[in-house]
Formats: sequence, C-alpha cells, structure tokens
Amino acid sequence: MILEKKQSVRPLPILLKSMALAGFIGLASCGGSDGTTSTDGGATSVTVTGKAESPSGEIAQFEDNKSYLVASVETIFPGAVAGITGLQPVTGATVELIRIDDDGNQVGDVLATTSTSITGDYSLALPTGVSLAGNLIVRITGNSGASMSAMVVDQAVDINPISQFVLDKFVDDDNLVLADLAVNEVVALSGRVEEFDLTAAPGSNISTMLAQLEAEVGQFVDNEIAVIESTPDDGTAVAAVAGKWHSVEFGVSLHDNESEDFGTFGLDVLSEEFVFASSSAADHNLSISIGPLLLDTFTNFSVDNFGNTNLFHQIELTGDAGESFPATIDADGNISLSFDFEEELQTVNVGGANDPEGDGPDFGWRYPPITEIISPVMGGDIYATIFNDAGVRYETIDTNGDGVKDAIDPAKKDGDEVFFGLNLFVKEGSGMDVNSISGDFGAVFLNINVNNATTPTAVFDSTVGVVNFNSGMASLATDAFNVREITRTPATLPTVNLTHVQSTEPASSETFPYTVSATGLVTIDPGVDAIEGYASRDGSLMAFVDVESIGSPVNNVNNEMLVFVKLGETMTNALDGASYRLYMLLLNGSASGETEILSLGNGLASFNADASSVTMTGVIRGVMRASDIAAVEAIAADALNEVFTVDSVAANGEVSISLTDSTDGVFTTTLKGFVSADSKLLILRNYGAQDDGTSYDMGMIIGVRQ
Repeated sequence: MILEKKQSVRPLPILLKSMALAGFIGLASCGGSDGTTSTDGGATSVTVTGKAESPSGEIAQFEDNKSYLVASVETIFPGAVAGITGLQPVTGATVELIRIDDDGNQVGDVLATTSTSITGDYSLALPTGVSLAGNLIVRITGNSGASMSAMVVDQAVDINPISQFVLDKFVDDDNLVLADLAVNEVVALSGRVEEFDLTAAPGSNISTMLAQLEAEVGQFVDNEIAVIESTPDDGTAVAAVAGKWHSVEFGVSLHDNESEDFGTFGLDVLSEEFVFASSSAADHNLSISIGPLLLDTFTNFSVDNFGNTNLFHQIELTGDAGESFPATIDADGNISLSFDFEEELQTVNVGGANDPEGDGPDFGWRYPPITEIISPVMGGDIYATIFNDAGVRYETIDTNGDGVKDAIDPAKKDGDEVFFGLNLFVKEGSGMDVNSISGDFGAVFLNINVNNATTPTAVFDSTVGVVNFNSGMASLATDAFNVREITRTPATLPTVNLTHVQSTEPASSETFPYTVSATGLVTIDPGVDAIEGYASRDGSLMAFVDVESIGSPVNNVNNEMLVFVKLGETMTNALDGASYRLYMLLLNGSASGETEILSLGNGLASFNADASSVTMTGVIRGVMRASDIAAVEAIAADALNEVFTVDSVAANGEVSISLTDSTDGVFTTTLKGFVSADSKLLILRNYGAQDDGTSYDMGMIIGVRQ
C-alpha cells in the first residue's frame, strides 16, 4: 500500500491498496425520488418510488404497454439522462411487487402492480401488513420475458442492472436468509455500488451489463456480503490480534490516457509497520495505526505512440508514523476495511518547481469505495491478502476565477489507473535471534525487472528452491533453485517479442550470512545487496521485498518479493484432503502486445483424499490493455473450476501441480512450491505457457489453510 501520495496510484495508507477493478469509475448515483408515507383513518401505508432504467439494447423488450400517445410525446420530451452512462428510462413497463425465497424464486401471488411513466418513474403502495425486507422484490417484466428486479429495502428503489446484480449476489450466497437481512445494510451496499460510474455500450443488454458488473465490482460486493454475514467478535479476536505488525507488499499497476497515445506499467514495493489496537467505537472494534516506514518504492515504465520510452523511479527508505483508520475483526479473525468514495487533487506548490505556470494542479483523481478483507493463517500471527485499487484521472478547472485550478472537471476524464498488490503481514516477535530461523526453508521469489538503458526490456521471472539457515549462515546447494524467466522486448508496434528460459542456480554451492533481531527483522546479505524482511514469531515464515536500481538517472530497476516457509521431513501426506484459501497475483503477456494483471477472487484449492488432484475454484478478475498505449479495460470475470493434477508432494513439502488446457491451443500451467512444515501455508509459483510461445503467465500464489 502507499503511504505517500504518488499521483499515479491511490494515495492511501499501505493497508488500503485495493480495487474494485475500475478504469471506469466516477461518482454517479441512480437514486430514485423519495418515498412517502401517508395515513388514512389511522392506518399507515408505505409508498415505494423509483425509476426503471435499462441498457438501450433491451428497452423494447420491457415496454410492453407503451401507447401511441406516450411514444409520440417521447419524441418531443425525451426521458431524463440516466446516471449510469448508456442506460435509458423504461417507459410503459409493468412493475410487480412479489416475495421470493432464498433461491430467488417467487413465493405466492403478485402483491401489487403499477406501471412506469414516460420518464421511467413508478410509485407503488405496499399492501397492509407488508414491510420493507430483503425478500420483498419489485420486478419489471416485458413481453419477451426479460426481467429486472430490486430488493425493496427502502422507500426509494430504482430498478436497473445494479439492483439486479446486488439481488443476484445475495441469492447466490448459500449462507444468507433474505428475510433476515438488515435492510439498512442492503441499502448501504447498493448505494456504494452506485458510486461506480459504469458505461453500458450501445446495444448492450442485461446479460452483458451483469457480466460487466461482475468484472468491475464483483469482488467488492462479495467482500461487502462477507462482512454482512460474518459472526461478530466477542473480544477474543481483538485481543489476539492486538500488537505491532509488519507488512510486505509487491504491487503491479496499469495506467492509460484517454487519447490512447500513452501508457505506463507501474511497480510498487513496500514494507511498513502497523499497530493493531482494540476500539470501543460503535461501528468498528479495531483501530489500525501506521508506524514507521521501512521501504517505499515506485517505478513507472511509460511508452508513447511513437515508441518512445521513459523510466521513472523513486524510493524512500525511512518515514514517520502516519495516520490511523478503523477496521473490524470478526470471530474468525478476518479483518475488514471499508472506505468511502473519495476525490483529491494533485499536490503542487503553486508557482513552485512542480507548478511553474502558477495555475495550480493539472490533475485530480476519483477513487471508488473499498471493502477489503485480510484473512489469518491458522494461529493468527500471519495474515495474507490481495489488495486492489483503482482511480480515474481528470483534468482540473478554476471554479472561482482566481487563476488557480481548484477542482476536478468531470467532463474531462484523462485516464485510468488500476493497481493489484500481494500482501503478507506478520506479527512482531520478541526475544528472537539467529536460532529462531533454523533449518531448511522452501522459497518462492517473484521478480520483475524493467530496463530502459538500451532496448526497452521487461523481464518477469520466478525462482523456487531450498535454502538452509544455520546459526547465522545461510547456504545453497548446487542447482538448488529452479528459475523460469520471460523476457519481453518491442517488435513492430504494437507486437512484442517474448522469449522463455528455464535454468537452475547456483552453478556451485554458496553461503552468506544472515541476522535476526529480537523483534524478528531478518537481514540476508547475499554479497550483492542486503535484503530486509520479517519472520513470524514461531519462525515458520519469512517475507521480504527487495528493490535494486541502476544508473544515474535510473535506467534499470529490479523489484522482488521473497517468501520462505519452514520445511518438514514427513510431508508426503500433508495435503491429503486439505483446503487452502488462495491469494494470487498473476501477470500475462502476449506476443500481440497485450498485458493482463489477474487475481483470483474467493479462490480455494481443495485437495482430494490422497492429494493426487486438487480442484481450484474462484473467480478470475483483472484488467488488461491490448497494447502498451491502449485503454485499460476490465477483463470479463471468468469462473474457475478446474481439476489440476498433483504431480508430486515430496517428503520435505515440495509440491508440483499442473494443468493442460486445450480449449484454445495448448496452454500448460505449472504450480511449483512448498507446503510448510505445519501445513498452514502453501506458497507456489504460477507459470503458464502457450505451446506456440505466444502467451505466458508468471505469478505467485499464497495459500492459507482452512
């Protein structure tokens, strides 16, 4: 996460680098008009009002009773412009009030009906004895059978793809009883989703809009629902998590601009300290304070439409303690973080070095609301997560005529910025020394190198191997490390050249010193540059990030995340019947010039009884751009449900897993890494290759035992 405001990624504390897969985000609300409550002879009736809106490609299917008069009037007085770009009011549609069961099926008869007006508005009085509830639905249905629904949890209820998407998410959750949902929580969730400014393409329909919502806000809604259904903590989890923590993060981002003549590939590497403390606030039970910064680096590799490249790099090695922010921990130790939509301007000193014109900031950003969940490793001293974040960049405007631009101009969008970060948090130890880290450790390293010295080059590589730690000296056997490396160089725009190398290291055995402080700070000195990270209190895990920059000005930057787990000696059956929650950061490069950043939402690895196979499930979400200067786009969410072959589980916990997919050519995915001696952690390198060499994956997966 970012502590400083870098003006290219979300300026939030380290713990807040998250995303809801945008490049499409701004402040837009589709709220309907206020409902009314009236009395008649002492009886109170509730009237629900709202607006029905649909993608233009499906309007005709809903307008099942539009009269000639209405159609004629619309040509003179068109309906209001919808808040979600591309939606149009649905006129002359029948609105039905119904109840549904937890599977989304109608229960009983239609309770009441009405129709939408020329502007898509409707008003419907709830029958006597019917109250707002999660299983009470308003639905519009057209002659073709197309329908959209919304949960009646407020007196202002709009019917549109967002309302349908939120309802579907609740229905799809097997653990929820719709009738028991707190209506205020559903209202709050729906309102936060409406702050994502989605665009319905011309001719799109409900299905395509729902798919777009899943891609761009699906993980956000999943996390919000997980918070709603979690079991509150009785104080035990707060007490267990209280104390000082250390984090490491490896982040990757894509940026674009509206003219599609410029794009950047960003890298973040961070390490920071946190303090978790109990809170007595009404709306949260945990307070998180940011402590001293250990390492904060940011690298931007940019390309324009003429093929010109530039490498920007900044690094901060120390920093003061920062702000505090609220969080909530549930009975299972899951920590949730929620932040509202926000807007900020570029930080400049008017008339200073970064504003020579003296007219104030040139850019501002809007960021979507965030809900992220970080989950504990069994025992609670280690947490893991993927943080996603995004922002939309705008030009600025002078609103008060003083010659200084002071606000975002929402009519002048300038670009999108989307970030993914893999994070580990370890609780600080006490009384530790070099003997706290002892024995064989399985290691997985993820490395990205960007080089602009001569030919612009990006190298994505990952190393898997075993390191022995013994009384302050670490050692590597000959060929102890397996290395997979993908090199990306420019070809004829927009295509690129991709080459792959597999190798082993080192050529001969090596030794190098390491130190461990009383609090668990581990320093490894491999003879090139010292690497600092933190060990867990029980010595079962070490996590590091490392950055090396070369040149003046910098023209070559190497960024790396290193994770070590303590190995066992009798681990061949450690994965039998086991399941792991998965946190994945994956990059894909194609010879066509396409770049993808992917994560796995709700990822789960379920091994069969003898661990001969493992079923991987979840939702693959991410962003892509077709070339180095193309627009950043959300990738259509893709449900993962694949059975991988477990090729081997060695006695020391080394694991090899594979899958060959022949759907579109032959693409082989190999997962290689280690299960820890206590079987609580699974660390894997994800390497994938198209058989013709036109597409490669490289990434890291952290699995947390369930």
